[in-house]
Amino acid sequence: MTNLSGFQKLIAIANEHGISCHAAPEECLVASLPGDDDFLLAFTWSGAVEGEPPEHELIAISVQDIAKEVTVAAWQIPTYLFGNVLRQAQMLVTAHKDFMLGTNEP
Repeated sequence: MTNLSGFQKLIAIANEHGISCHAAPEECLVASLPGDDDFLLAFTWSGAVEGEPPEHELIAISVQDIAKEVTVAAWQIPTYLFGNVLRQAQMLVTAHKDFMLGTNEP
């Protein structure tokens, strides 16, 4: 798969989930995490598993806290799990915010 067709597939996957993204110089796509503009969602093709069907191509995803300049979470997943990871990312961002605000006390 060429980089161009890879980016087109990533954009299509993102659009299916309501994410408006753009290409970054680091050869990845970036967007705000849906529901939270203070967190950056970055993703790119990580490759394909040899002998696996195309829908098992892997995407590398990371979620970053823009203000704190830290990575909150990172995954490498097959494309069909993209929607599940978005829900997990939103839950992890909520936990990250609670931790950063000190609301994680027993």
